[in-house]
Amino acid sequence: MACERCGGMSIAAHFEGDRAWEYDGWKCLICGNITDPLIITNRDAQAHGAIEPMTSIGMRPARGAVSPGRHTRTARS
Repeated sequence: MACERCGGMSIAAHFEGDRAWEYDGWKCLICGNITDPLIITNRDAQAHGAIEPMTSIGMRPARGAVSPGRHTRTARS
C-alpha cells in the first residue's frame, strides 16, 4: 500500500495499548504516517459532508484533556 502523505511504502501493523484499545492499520516506513479503520471512516464521512467543521468560538487553549462538550456549533447567548 502506498502512503497517503509521502507516497512511500506502508506495511500492515498491529497497534495496542494498555488493554484499553488495539487495532490493525497501516504504517508508512518512510514518514511514519498511520492509517487505521477509524481514520478512514472519519475521512470518508468528511468527504461526504456528514461531519460539520468544529469551531473554536469561546474556547481557551487546551491544558490536558479537552471535553468534547466544549466543541459546539452554536454561539453562546
